[in-house]
Amino acid sequence: MNKYGLAPLTAIIEMPSWRGGISDVSILVKGKGDNGVDLRYDVSQSEILHHSGIPVFGLYPEHQNQVEVSWKENNEAHSHTYTMRTGAVSFVPLANGWANHPQGEAKMVADERFKDRLYLVDGFGDGSLAAVVSHNNPGAPGAGLWDRSPTLMIFDTNGDLRWFMDYQKFRDAEHYRKTGYVMGVKQVGKDLVWGAGQAYHRMSLMGEHVFSRSLPGNYSDYSHDIHHRPNGNMLMRVAKKEYLNDMGDMVSTIRDHIIEVDPNGKVVHEWDLNSILDPYRDITLMGLDMGAVCLNVDEDQASQTADKDQLRSAPYGDIPGVGTGRNWAHINSVTYDELDDSIIISVRHQSANVKIGRDNEVKWILSARGGWKGDLAKKVLQPVDSKGRKIDCTEAGKCPNPDEFDFTWTQHTAYIGKDSGKRHFNLFVLDNGDGRFNEQPVMAEEKYTRGVEYKIDQKKMTVQQTWQYGKERGYEFHSPVTSLTQYNSDKDSNLIASMSTGLFTGKTVGKVVEIPHGEDEPAVEIWVHGNAPGTPGYRASVIIPPFAD
Repeated sequence: MNKYGLAPLTAIIEMPSWRGGISDVSILVKGKGDNGVDLRYDVSQSEILHHSGIPVFGLYPEHQNQVEVSWKENNEAHSHTYTMRTGAVSFVPLANGWANHPQGEAKMVADERFKDRLYLVDGFGDGSLAAVVSHNNPGAPGAGLWDRSPTLMIFDTNGDLRWFMDYQKFRDAEHYRKTGYVMGVKQVGKDLVWGAGQAYHRMSLMGEHVFSRSLPGNYSDYSHDIHHRPNGNMLMRVAKKEYLNDMGDMVSTIRDHIIEVDPNGKVVHEWDLNSILDPYRDITLMGLDMGAVCLNVDEDQASQTADKDQLRSAPYGDIPGVGTGRNWAHINSVTYDELDDSIIISVRHQSANVKIGRDNEVKWILSARGGWKGDLAKKVLQPVDSKGRKIDCTEAGKCPNPDEFDFTWTQHTAYIGKDSGKRHFNLFVLDNGDGRFNEQPVMAEEKYTRGVEYKIDQKKMTVQQTWQYGKERGYEFHSPVTSLTQYNSDKDSNLIASMSTGLFTGKTVGKVVEIPHGEDEPAVEIWVHGNAPGTPGYRASVIIPPFAD
């Protein structure tokens, strides 16, 4: 049980080296109770050789699990059912919490096509802020003090917990490489990859630690996103230390750099948004809810906004403001278009989705046109309808029919959608919906969050809205911060995770839906209930058992 120490709901059925002729291995972890979900997967020879046995994944906690193994031995079929007892979930208790860990709940019986789905939910647990390390520029602190132990969990479509990481076995509040917010967890082949604070990490789903690497060079404060390219390179959202801004001040920048590192961790490219975009564009920041600036949540400032003078005179550091050294950009996702060697980023504090080439030139900007100047104004996409006719929207982004076309506002995860091509690029975005039209509504309950698809004609520089989900659910589905969209080709589906609903009510719920592409109703909906006030989930993503060839 838990052979590698970090994944308590896993096991290895050990096999002695002399035992050969084993093939066609298949695992069935039997569902718990009448409505439990059976988890089935095949196991390759390479996995058996690597682990010196058969990996078992997806056990229930505090349960006498029944695990059926089928195999062929010297071409003869065999099967055996093992009993595996697991312990409780071992997260750090929260003093004001009402449960030991976030709780899953199925809100519907999953469509048969999706019944075997597993969802990784990465949230935040104890907020002790125990880290004693930061970067080396105390005069202009960035996000180096962000440190909170995560809750990394996998739920099935019945809302049952089937995996978690025992992060306290990994975390060390006194070691710079083992602190920070765990964010941007992605499945890469058989492993999970994520970043936290001043380092990035890789671990197998069996809990086997692969590597931990410090951020290279003069970079610091990883958060939000990491993207793995097919060539093995990784893109990360970072900041820069000891940066001389245009005011002549030495600062640490805030969430405004992207770096690409090769498989050995060497930097091969840098995108500095301070020189690519306009760090003084303030139109979005003036409409932002100051109570929910990503994970810097302050309920006392909910629905309040800042003015130009406040944004320009703000001290340097991890707070909203304009100019390099303040949180003017807040990049919260990065992905890569292999067709034209470009990155696509979500720039939350500009309410903009931007495509940038390796030459550091902006290709297009999906945003309301207000506040963009000079050459950047020429890169703002023109909204069109389904027949290619121009839609006239105001500078603030108000369009004649928002159901036909609307921009995204303080969005997360601008990722590539289905059937994206070299000319017609398809973008799938989580539109959080704060600061819509660069203002706060009279009533907070008017806000909504949605997943939205766009088709961008990269030659004509136009954009068409092709699909959305979430607006019809209103404030109940609204997440002020965090959340994710993801297209999944294996089931031709759109995943939308609205992960901080109810943030200001004291009980946060992450609401995860998966919808067959082109349809309007979910095939799966599970809710993950936070276990203490102010503990939003960050993201949720599909996990595929990684043990077959």
